[in-house]
Amino acid sequence: MPKGQKPSATSATKKKHARKTVGPQEPTVTREKKEKGKGKGKNKEPRKKVYIPPYKPPPQPDPLETLGLANRLPPDLLVVLRSLKKKDVVTKAKALEELQSAWIEKALKQRDEGVILSTLVLMLPVWAHHMPALFFSPSRRIRLLAINVHSSLLRIEEFRVEFIAYLHDIASSDQVESVLGTWCMAANDVDRLVSRYARQSWDDFVSLTASTSRLVLDETAMPSLVAMTHRTALDPAAVYLHLNPPHVSVDPVVPARKGGRLPAAQQAKKREEEPSTRAKSDEEEENEDDRKARLRTGALGVLRWVLGKQQHRCRATGGHKSFKDFSEILTNPALWTSLYDGGTAPWADVPSFGHNQPVVRRTAWMLLQSIVGHWKGSSFELFPVISTAVLRSAWVEPDPTVRAVMWQPLMMFLTEFPQAWTVDSSASSTNENDEGSDSEAESGEDDEHEPPRVEKSETPKRSQAYEEFLQFLQLGCSGSPLQGYPTVVIILSTLPPSFLVYPNLSDSLSELFTSFWAAIDGRALSGLDRTASSAAFLSALLECTVFLIKRLRQDPAIQAALQDGPAHADVDSVCKKLVADQSAKVMEELVSERLKVEESAGGSILAKQLSALEQVDEDLFNAAWAPIAATVQGEAAFTVPRVTRFVAVTLCTFYTTFQDGNTTKVATRTLVHEFADRAIQDCRARLADRDVHGSKDTLPIETVLNILSQTIFADAEITANIDEAVQTNVAGLVTTSPSLLLVYLSKRNDRIRSSEVWYRILDVLSGKDTRDLAGTIVHFLEPVKAGVFPDYLGPEDGELDASFAKLLAYASADSSDSSALDIVRKVLQNPKPFLSNNCCIGIIENLTSTFSVHLQQALHDTIVPLEPFARLLAVLQSAFLSNSGAMLWTALSISLFPDLFLFGYLLPRCTMSKDDECFESARSLWKSWSGRCDNKVRLDVQAVLISKLRDIVMDTEVVVTPEKVLDMLWEGMPDLDIHLMDVMPRSEVLRQMLEALPSHSGIPSASVANNLIPPPSLLDDTPTVSPEYDIQGYSQYGRVTTALACIFSSDRQTAKEYIWAVSHLLAASTYAEDEIQLSSERNPFCSQKVSKVELQAFISRVQSIVAYLLVPDTETGWHVKVISSAQGTPANLDPNNPSTFLAHLIRYASGHDNPREARVLYGALQPVMVNASREDADQWIMLARKLEKAAPLTSIAIVSSVTALGPEPPRLDRYRNELAAGVLGTPATNANNEGLLTLMRLAATAPDPDSDVVFLPQFRAVNLMKACQQWIESDEDISEDLESVMTLVFYYLVPILQDVPGGHWDFIFDVTENNLENCSFNDESTLMTLARTLRLVITIQDLAVTNKSLRALWEEHRQSVLILVRDVVSSRQISRNSSRPQSICLELAMTIIQDLPESLLDDKTLPSMCRLLLSTSPEAQKMAYQLLQESSRKYTENLVIEAGVDTEANVQCELPAELIDILQRGICDEDDYLPEDAFGYFLAWMALFDLFANASFKVKTGYIQHLRSLDIISSKFIPYVFNALGLYGGPRSTFRLDLWAVDEYYISLCDPETPFSVPLQAAHLYYRSLLIVPSLIRSWLQECKDRTLSTTVTTFTAQHYSPVIVATEFARLKSPDAASELDHENLSIKVAAAVNEVTASWAVDDYGLEISLKLPADWPLHPIQVRDSKKVGVGEDRWRAWVLGVQQIICFQNGSIVDGLSLFKRNVSLHFEGQVECAICYSIISPMDYSLPKKPCKTCKNRFHSTCLYKWFNTSHSSTCPLCRSEIF
Repeated sequence: MPKGQKPSATSATKKKHARKTVGPQEPTVTREKKEKGKGKGKNKEPRKKVYIPPYKPPPQPDPLETLGLANRLPPDLLVVLRSLKKKDVVTKAKALEELQSAWIEKALKQRDEGVILSTLVLMLPVWAHHMPALFFSPSRRIRLLAINVHSSLLRIEEFRVEFIAYLHDIASSDQVESVLGTWCMAANDVDRLVSRYARQSWDDFVSLTASTSRLVLDETAMPSLVAMTHRTALDPAAVYLHLNPPHVSVDPVVPARKGGRLPAAQQAKKREEEPSTRAKSDEEEENEDDRKARLRTGALGVLRWVLGKQQHRCRATGGHKSFKDFSEILTNPALWTSLYDGGTAPWADVPSFGHNQPVVRRTAWMLLQSIVGHWKGSSFELFPVISTAVLRSAWVEPDPTVRAVMWQPLMMFLTEFPQAWTVDSSASSTNENDEGSDSEAESGEDDEHEPPRVEKSETPKRSQAYEEFLQFLQLGCSGSPLQGYPTVVIILSTLPPSFLVYPNLSDSLSELFTSFWAAIDGRALSGLDRTASSAAFLSALLECTVFLIKRLRQDPAIQAALQDGPAHADVDSVCKKLVADQSAKVMEELVSERLKVEESAGGSILAKQLSALEQVDEDLFNAAWAPIAATVQGEAAFTVPRVTRFVAVTLCTFYTTFQDGNTTKVATRTLVHEFADRAIQDCRARLADRDVHGSKDTLPIETVLNILSQTIFADAEITANIDEAVQTNVAGLVTTSPSLLLVYLSKRNDRIRSSEVWYRILDVLSGKDTRDLAGTIVHFLEPVKAGVFPDYLGPEDGELDASFAKLLAYASADSSDSSALDIVRKVLQNPKPFLSNNCCIGIIENLTSTFSVHLQQALHDTIVPLEPFARLLAVLQSAFLSNSGAMLWTALSISLFPDLFLFGYLLPRCTMSKDDECFESARSLWKSWSGRCDNKVRLDVQAVLISKLRDIVMDTEVVVTPEKVLDMLWEGMPDLDIHLMDVMPRSEVLRQMLEALPSHSGIPSASVANNLIPPPSLLDDTPTVSPEYDIQGYSQYGRVTTALACIFSSDRQTAKEYIWAVSHLLAASTYAEDEIQLSSERNPFCSQKVSKVELQAFISRVQSIVAYLLVPDTETGWHVKVISSAQGTPANLDPNNPSTFLAHLIRYASGHDNPREARVLYGALQPVMVNASREDADQWIMLARKLEKAAPLTSIAIVSSVTALGPEPPRLDRYRNELAAGVLGTPATNANNEGLLTLMRLAATAPDPDSDVVFLPQFRAVNLMKACQQWIESDEDISEDLESVMTLVFYYLVPILQDVPGGHWDFIFDVTENNLENCSFNDESTLMTLARTLRLVITIQDLAVTNKSLRALWEEHRQSVLILVRDVVSSRQISRNSSRPQSICLELAMTIIQDLPESLLDDKTLPSMCRLLLSTSPEAQKMAYQLLQESSRKYTENLVIEAGVDTEANVQCELPAELIDILQRGICDEDDYLPEDAFGYFLAWMALFDLFANASFKVKTGYIQHLRSLDIISSKFIPYVFNALGLYGGPRSTFRLDLWAVDEYYISLCDPETPFSVPLQAAHLYYRSLLIVPSLIRSWLQECKDRTLSTTVTTFTAQHYSPVIVATEFARLKSPDAASELDHENLSIKVAAAVNEVTASWAVDDYGLEISLKLPADWPLHPIQVRDSKKVGVGEDRWRAWVLGVQQIICFQNGSIVDGLSLFKRNVSLHFEGQVECAICYSIISPMDYSLPKKPCKTCKNRFHSTCLYKWFNTSHSSTCPLCRSEIF
């Protein structure tokens, strides 16, 4: 064409026609125009290209209006249907849900019935109108709900039939197209759930074949579906706008304006003229690009489905496959831009559909797969169209998920149509030529849409796609090497020959392989799976090398292309050079590890290539082999360990891969031998150097032998050289290179040679010390464990036995060196190569004895270190693993496994580490042994174990309690049958233990609590016993008996079988009672460490056991049988049942007549006597009378049981009278012995005073009193024990003698007063007499209330008796360990004196009695507090009188020193801020606060100053109280007071044993302290530096106390006393309880003074606020003084509000007292300035207000007095 002329059809024109062919397009994104050079283009600005939207048909009218359905449908349904066209997603969703639930589901249930079905059919046009828009909704929820609604509607047969008919006959073509298209695209939705439900409905109700029940896609419907798909795929935005038209009405005309999009500002102005796409609310789930992608994905999916169905139809009908129906869309280049990720595809001048949309690209590749796979024969006409699209998209795809889908369709396409490369090359050339021929203006106009292209000066022989393919290789298959590299050889097979020879063969191949290696140079394979990626790269590289060589040598087309080229190339030389270069490059990269491939995998890949080259041409094999041989022969093969391994593995792989006889095998064998010879030479040189320098580097020979042993040891010469090198250097190799020895021994299959080396190794090891041995032998353990050592290796003569024994001792003793222990374990797990059999046996025996020693120590220590056991068990386990038979040796089993059982099952119960691994190891060993041993050995072990458990139960030094042993037995022991009683000592042993214990406590006051204990004069000397106690505080006998009690209470059958043990339980219970009552330091049963609660529980358990076992049989004569058996010979007694046991007990008690056996018998007779008859009781009395001489204590025990528990028998009354008569006949000389016993027997027969039984007749009682009086009045020295028993008898006689006057009453009072004078709380020997005397006094007091004559006698002696009792109580010394007898006596004494007459109370009573609060008896403390309340009143009253008359300030208003001493007692436990006796201590504080009651202001102030000077509130009171209330632990740990009233506390109802007793008492104390001494509490709070504690206290007080205290203050204001104190005609008080405010007003004339007292929410922790509301007639200074005075008396002097207001009243009344009215204004308060009349007249002495005088002077024009008319000034 001549220069300067344009072609008839320019490039722009061609592109314009192409765009018309494409059809409607999306708006293009205008790119920034590049600046042109000078001389190019025209002078005017280039014209912008604009998008002209296609014609949009107007929206379909709503059938509700056009068809009149709005008037025919129900209103509820009409509302639902109208909501379907709303913008709001929520409204649409609710409408669909209501349509589904309220209409469709009901219709499905009713089926043929009902109006609902006909209504839904009537609704069909409306649903068909809304369905496409709902299926295209951007909201996933809307699409899902719409699909479900549509599927449910189609399940209704009537609706389905009408729906099919509607689409066939009524619906317009546009509506059919929309319905079918959106439905099918919904079946291919990007959302899986939507797609699944839509696909199911589409498959169920749509068919391609004729059907009456399904919608048939016939020749009419299928084109509509394809047309809808076509439009959606190319212009989804237009389709979406068509189905979702904007609500602003727009005339359906074609826009006349050309150009691109309007600027943003113009768009805002023209919203009313040109509607936007959709409201933001409808598109909240996706943006516009995502919506386009979703719709295109559905459209492409529909195309796949249609093509697949058409292919099946053609196959079924035998028709011809053709793209005739789809050619318009499939041949459109714009459609295939869905494959391209870039902004603009090179083959179509439109924005790429796949840009930034991986889901679109994936679907497009799947469409291509369907076309290639199902339409092979018919798709050749389509392949030229899409060749460029496929090739230009595949190599630049960035998304891994798309690439995963891409490979299969790409390979199928290239395989079916390899001409695609040529087509793309031609297209690229055409585009370049067209671009070159365009005019400058057109070129400038079109440059905006064309991607940058590479211009070449030469004639192109390759396409741009091939360049991108090379770049694809350079990037390591674009990040998908595992999937991409296997396809490279297939891709290369499709390349046209011209691509391989352009510009010449060498350069083309060089360019290709340079691109290959660029991935390594650019580290494109350095990902997480680098090894696999590198292996794929290497395999692809070598496969491509072999393939290209074969193709170059065999492809005629290439040969022709080479001949036609500019320079003919020698193919053979090129091939050899290519193989040599690539082989050298591969070896270089593998050795440097830039190409990271496993050695075996790399060797296999190389071997595969070498085999293939050898088959092609041996010269090619030699060319590839040369670089490999050079690497093996290089220096790095013996200097770099990884290179050595790589070479060895590669050679080994070659050797095993290549077949014998081939050139490859011969070359490999030669290279292996050469490599081995060099390795041996290197080994000798290095060993010689190590002798000098001591290097420990790994020898290359190790790697060579380990990998190439099979090949090397097959050569005799090489083997001999290796044997010589190793055997001559064993001693050095053990230390420097043990790994070489291991390799040699494991690979050298020669028994003699290997054994010789091993013997020498053991000799070397035996000569090392312990640490060196552990560090050296470890190298030989892992190979032995792995089984790589030959089985025949072992010691020759125990070379290592002695050295290993030392190592074992070191590892067992040193817990810090865990490595030594691990080494020992590993050796013992596989001892055969190292130790002799005798050594293994000795080790096991030594470990067993060591374990036993450690166990005994652990059983006796509180803290059990588990490390030694863990080491021993670990070693034992290892030893048993290798020698399992040793576990079954009888001697070992008996010595080891009982201890092992105790450690594994018993010891964990006594330590904190119950789940420690060492315990589990012991249990594992026990189970392993138990499952394998025979029955005889098991029984022997069981017997030893029982003996050990029995010893543990009886041993007080062990930390294991008997309960732990019993718990273990109750839970059951694996494979053992041990009864609970087997571990208890036999009856003979228990009896010996009991007889060695003292029979009584030796404490004189013991009989206070138990009358069965005789007076000290009748007791033998108590042997000194110093029992040993266990960790809980029990003695040996206590441990056994508590265990027996646990067994019997849990297993009643065992209790019946072992009833003989009941006597020991009863004996133990007597000792427990003594400990509770007496708190002895040497109790035979337990120490004071055992709590009284625990002892009481034990006693109750024993009583329940006795009551269960000793219940008499229902047979007649059971009691007679027992009594007769008790009187029989011992041979006839066999204690196997209750009767014989009881008889045996009576005989034993009578034979050992002592207090313990008497109490045991009494305890055993208690359940027996309950059901006894009077006849049975007579028999028991007869037995007692028979035993009274030989066994008096036993006799008394029997009589006491009958008297207390049995019925009243006739013989008992006769016995009483006989005993009383016997007293009359006893002279004074025998009174201390015979008389004492007689009175004791008589007291034992005394009935309960409250019963109806008469103790003695009155005359007998009078005579008895006379006899006792005669004893006292005689000259004989009457013992104190006799007087004590005599007092006891008086106690029973007083009720009988109350109506009998006589001298015996004087005698009784004389004895009583004498006893009180001689008794003391501080003398244990007198407590028994004191208790009986006090009981006697109480009885007399009670009888005197109802008996007039006795009352007169009592009044005569009352004063003296009460004084004596008071003095006895006040003389009691404080003791922290008061016994129960003392508590009993104190309770009795307090019962007498708690209501002392006022004449006996004075100011000295409180100081002397306050120590009673420290009694251990709560009842005594309560009564003492009641006494102290009255004493406090007396003390304060006396102090008030003294302070009132004291004019010289000599009286000190202080608290009692004795009470202060109690309050200042130290804390018992530093970790627990509570006193030892919290109840008594807090009672002392209550007594202190009682002293403030009715105290004068001066006395109260003195009390508070005393407390402040002692700092007792801060140091004692607050810590104790706050700790009891839990305030120190923060707000969450405070005691809950919501249910309690803190201002009320009743001492008589308090039970100190309850857990909430102390907090409640502390809460009340805190209330009283806030009420009485708030200033001291406030001072502590101000000084508290703990902010958390301060906040907790404030919050706690404000919540629980302040409301109560404020209410108390307000109640006090309203009380009569306060009213009388504040009563004044001018004073009024107002209380605003709602705001905690009190206002006091003082009226003066018509004015008033007001003062307001505001109580804070946490009153009294923070001071009260005093506000002056009104002040008239008072100066500022005086008013401030009044306010400060009120604050001072309330806040700092602990005064009440009444006190403050009283002060205010006094100040105001005194201020206005004597004030007269002003004679001018006739008011006291000036109405002008609220002042008082202060200006006097000198003549008449009247006073006037200053303001009034001033006004008078001004009005009268004179300065005279208004009254007397004299001059004032």
